[in-house]
Amino acid sequence: MFSAPTLSAGWPASVLLSKAASYLTQAASDALMKTESDGVSLLEYGPVEGLSTFREVLAAYLSKEYQDDVHVDSHSYYIFNRNDLFITCGATYGLYLLATLFFHSGDMVFMEEASYHRVATILGDELKLQVIPVSMDKCGILTEDLKKVVEKTLSTVPRKPASSLQSFRAMLYLIPIFHNPTGICLSHERCREVIDIARKNDLLVVCDDVYNLLSYTDEKYPRLFSYDKKDDPDYQGNVVSVGTFSKIFGPGIRVGWLEGPQCVLSYLKTWSACCQRSNNLSLFLLEFLNVHVYTQCSLSSSGSPNHCMSGILERAIGLGLQHQLLTEARAFYKRNMSAMCQVLEKSLPPSVKFTKPKGGYFVWITMPKHVCAEDVVQLCDKEYGVVVNAGHILVLILTHPCWF
Repeated sequence: MFSAPTLSAGWPASVLLSKAASYLTQAASDALMKTESDGVSLLEYGPVEGLSTFREVLAAYLSKEYQDDVHVDSHSYYIFNRNDLFITCGATYGLYLLATLFFHSGDMVFMEEASYHRVATILGDELKLQVIPVSMDKCGILTEDLKKVVEKTLSTVPRKPASSLQSFRAMLYLIPIFHNPTGICLSHERCREVIDIARKNDLLVVCDDVYNLLSYTDEKYPRLFSYDKKDDPDYQGNVVSVGTFSKIFGPGIRVGWLEGPQCVLSYLKTWSACCQRSNNLSLFLLEFLNVHVYTQCSLSSSGSPNHCMSGILERAIGLGLQHQLLTEARAFYKRNMSAMCQVLEKSLPPSVKFTKPKGGYFVWITMPKHVCAEDVVQLCDKEYGVVVNAGHILVLILTHPCWF
């Protein structure tokens, strides 16, 4: 029986998850049963910042895929001197850590006007940050608009001492590469402009980089983190790249990472150690600094957020299984994306425009202003059984009802 497609969510394809399950079985067997000591060690708590050998393997893997160095030096006593990775249990968890440790209720977060729908809920509704949308076009967030709104909004917010652990005045949340939901990439020029704005206004730029490795062309799209160069004379460390295995292996894995500057990652480790002491002074300091209770619980769990699975993924990378799965995923999604764009090019009238993504999961359609996207969504579902999203659930301020 024909099953109509569901195109309303950015979930990995079932056929790829089936392959991932097979690869996971092989990697788990190798990681847990190769020697008795290996299995025992992976069932222990593990270090707060993540398994050191996994971070080394992950750094090498990402360096190859990004074609850019990801630094890790797990043998240094001062572990964050050359270490840019901190292991998490997923991208949303990483965002939550950053938002709750560096910001308080009432602080501001700037976002693209169209974005991943859960983020505004988490940051605005749950954490009570002030969410401020910024306009965007086919090249990403409009940096001229961003500069104006940041300077105007932060004009009454005092700068914090450079020595302060929580020195950022506001957050800028972006999806720079293969954007959700538009599929676009932030241009090189605007990447540099974002860094300049962040440095001049003490912004923590949180990049949701979950689609970066799902590129379907040979064109290179450097992550925004790489533009925040440590040898720049005005370098401060303003950018964190939030990554995950959810899109490249499977969301049930629950393993991700933060790639960030020393000032951010060392703070994460400091508060982790503070929480794990679990004494009255530690709890008083956390309450005094308004650290969210969820973060207290997360950081006080006495170990890595997903130690055992990190060890299994280390073997999956070492055995070449992760690379094989990513290669298969790119080919699979590229075929699907090409097929969809060919149908849209053939079937849509000239007045309807759409993006032609070079990676990621999403195609963004813009219809004439007299057409309501919600009406089209209902027609697709009722007449053809195809489920898609109207743009209004993904846009912070609905100025284009014809988006979907």
